[in-house]
Amino acid sequence: DGVLKSELQIPDGLADGRVVVLDPCCGTGAYLVEVLRRIERTLAQREGAALAAREVKRAATQRVFGFEILPAPFVVSHLQLGLYLQGLGAPLSDERGERAGVFLTNALTGWEPPKEPKARLPFPELEQERDAAEKVKREAPILVILGNPPYNGFAGVAMAEERDLSTAYRTAKKAPAPQGQGLHDLYVRFFRMAERRIVEK
Repeated sequence: DGVLKSELQIPDGLADGRVVVLDPCCGTGAYLVEVLRRIERTLAQREGAALAAREVKRAATQRVFGFEILPAPFVVSHLQLGLYLQGLGAPLSDERGERAGVFLTNALTGWEPPKEPKARLPFPELEQERDAAEKVKREAPILVILGNPPYNGFAGVAMAEERDLSTAYRTAKKAPAPQGQGLHDLYVRFFRMAERRIVEK
């Protein structure tokens, strides 16, 4: 929020409707709830609580996104965001098909259109979830990427798309080339995904 104001001259910071936020490994949604709280505080000072609640709900459904690969924290993040919005007096409506912008997906893949046909998934709901996440990945003008990526130096062999993420750091112009296993750590892949998404897109 502070960097948006001081470095990018966006006076409302995270509350600005143009700022699209992503937590690529959102877990139970703690960072996303805090983003919404910051938005609510900024807007409430300017517009009052009632108008702020409506705008916070719009942010939660249209421009504050989370990706999670594990089903249990994914469900908890939806619960946390839903409870927060309910507490503001702006609950999500099942009848209108409203949902928080949290998707069950691997944040490290799917950013580029596939070269082969999409794989069939066992349930149509999973295909819908994948397609919605890919729409965010390919179309949302993400400006802020935040969160707490997983740290695992023994994450195993990465798929080709994930392996390419750390390749960018394997050569150096003014320092010795990296040695050892450090670039295999998952957090390096998440850092590169964020860097690539903001700088190259």
